[in-house]
Amino acid sequence: MATSKTELVQNFVVSISEDIKLYRKLLSLLQHQKALYLKFDGESLSHNISKQLPVLKQLGHNASQRSRLLSQLNLPCSEQGVERLVRALPIKLSDNVRKQWQILESLIKECQKYNQENGQSSAAFHELLGELTGREQHSYEEHARSL
Repeated sequence: MATSKTELVQNFVVSISEDIKLYRKLLSLLQHQKALYLKFDGESLSHNISKQLPVLKQLGHNASQRSRLLSQLNLPCSEQGVERLVRALPIKLSDNVRKQWQILESLIKECQKYNQENGQSSAAFHELLGELTGREQHSYEEHARSL
């Protein structure tokens, strides 16, 4: 059974709301992860990361679904496609969807920032661990140069 354009748009909009909730959860986990690096709590770090994995998997699934929905609406899978979809909505709804999309973009950027910081902390954590245990640890840069 073919899905109507209205249903496609509704699914797109709902996925934005769902991702806002998921990115807020991910942001909280990433912020907690940063604190755990400072405490040198490896067990809690592993637990935190295992909680991130299903969130990341669902976010990936939702992003793929939004791309598919845009394609089904004959819109490009890009910022321009989203903007065209939003402009086609009634004004009251388009304003709300635009705000939701901006919130989502902001949360993505914030999560990316924390993820990058946590990556740097992870590298430092592993180098320090190597020094403390006497095992030779190579920095990420050294490892990349050796490839």
